[in-house]
Amino acid sequence: MELELGIVHVKEIVFGEQTCLEKGLLSIDREALVEKILLDDHIASVQVELARPGESVRIVPVKDVIEPRAKMQGEGTVFPGVLDHPMSCGKGKTLVLEGVCVTTTGQMVGFQEGLIDMSGPGADLCPFSSRQQVVLVIEPQANISKSAHEKAVREAGIKAAAYLAEAVCPVKPDEIRSVRWNLLEPDYGLPRIVYIYQVLAQGLLHDNYLYGLDAKKTYPTLISPNELMDGALISGNCVTACDKNTTFDHMNNPVVEELLARHQKDLFFGGLILHPVSPSMDDKERNSTYAVSLAEQLGAQGVIITEEGGGNPETDLMLLCKKAEEKKIQTVLFLHENAGEDGRSEGITYTTPKADCVVTVGNTNEIVHLPAVDKVLGQEAAVEELSGSFLGARLADGSMKVPYAVIIDSVSNLGMTRMRAEDR
Repeated sequence: MELELGIVHVKEIVFGEQTCLEKGLLSIDREALVEKILLDDHIASVQVELARPGESVRIVPVKDVIEPRAKMQGEGTVFPGVLDHPMSCGKGKTLVLEGVCVTTTGQMVGFQEGLIDMSGPGADLCPFSSRQQVVLVIEPQANISKSAHEKAVREAGIKAAAYLAEAVCPVKPDEIRSVRWNLLEPDYGLPRIVYIYQVLAQGLLHDNYLYGLDAKKTYPTLISPNELMDGALISGNCVTACDKNTTFDHMNNPVVEELLARHQKDLFFGGLILHPVSPSMDDKERNSTYAVSLAEQLGAQGVIITEEGGGNPETDLMLLCKKAEEKKIQTVLFLHENAGEDGRSEGITYTTPKADCVVTVGNTNEIVHLPAVDKVLGQEAAVEELSGSFLGARLADGSMKVPYAVIIDSVSNLGMTRMRAEDR
């Protein structure tokens, strides 16, 4: 499959009379965007706000972050199964508005969400703080079901991201990136590396969607990396903010990008397997067996496995590792730790002696002091109810002390984290 990404660098965002893009300035017709979102009868109101890097702005609670993309020409669609029929994607030409994100906030189903600070120490920990933010503050209709509420907010972000990219087409890209990957080409003796990508599939607030299908209804699935970049996998996941994979993360997965960059150079990227993480122990055993069987059939000599969420997904992670190693397939694991504020507690819930090559992306329990801000988009009081937070996190002077756990992607299991270890 060959996918051509037309990258446009967005450097500034403003509201204007029409949605257009010129010389890095994205002008947004606020009324047109609001009208697009309010087509969903489950949404009572939506405010569209802008937040820029360096501003004293806090966005909380954050549900999802999406990068605007749209098809320029060619076969397929972006966000298949959500905005259109679940037709093929991962081919043709896709426009990417790089440097800007759509972020959803407002009243949420449950406060298993997170926050983004656009300045200060919180911004230093969040990869999205350096991007221009188009923020949707959403209020649902009264008395709708929790599942309808979650779906409406999830799809509102996707619709907004697609609208922004579609509205500026055609525009000349600043650069072109060609993504070419063929599972069937010869490996020339290079080590065959397969990526097993965990995706939560555990029920309301703990789901992902493949071509619009709830991942709970899927088995481990072989997918092209190009399909990820075209939005075939959508996040409905609202678990602990620091390590949940947003839709942006799916479309810009750094493990996939690194494997593609090194494909046919010092390794052969031998396949990408989506592994649904079920809460059922029977499903964990079944899915891990099937995923490793797929990797074996692909001729994997090594597998990279990344976790999503924490706690019971570590069981899946270790089962995958154990079963792969027993088939003489070497494994590398990416995971976070919940090691207490001082880093001395037991970091993960389940292990295996076979896990002898592990990359830690950080400790979710470390505490950071976030100063008061001039403007809050969403509901600031939600911070004490965020997964991993606690009562008393908000201080009398308007500042707050919170764990890394509440900051979106601060301890990303995909390695998007800005933290690093230093040998002193």
